[in-house]
Amino acid sequence: MSIPNNYIIMKTFRKYSFGSKGAATTKINALGVDEEGNSTHSHAIVHLGNLVEVEGTYDEEGNELTAPVMSSTYHLDVLWDGEPEPSWDAQMVWCPPMGIHTFGSSSAIREWTEKCKEIRPDFFPEPTEDEVTLP
Repeated sequence: MSIPNNYIIMKTFRKYSFGSKGAATTKINALGVDEEGNSTHSHAIVHLGNLVEVEGTYDEEGNELTAPVMSSTYHLDVLWDGEPEPSWDAQMVWCPPMGIHTFGSSSAIREWTEKCKEIRPDFFPEPTEDEVTLP
């Protein structure tokens, strides 16, 4: 079956967390690789790695005073061609928008934000009367 030239594939942005880089790599490889180890899928995957949970401190010369604290989990961002792979749902995470990385597709960002609002409304609090200023 051929896809018409004017057919647009919806992009879906999701964030994932795995117990290790190896676990993330296994999941990615299950999407498809050829005999040489090259991806056969068309999804865009960004390896964020272990995220900084607590910033390190440094002196004026850049010497480390306190080491940063890194997350124990390995993170990926995926821009899916179409709907996300359901087998990845257990690793999906929702964070306050947008986290440390996002993709450039405004429709994918809009879809992610709307889904995040639905799942985690606590990330999108309504302003209180005191916070609302009228002109």
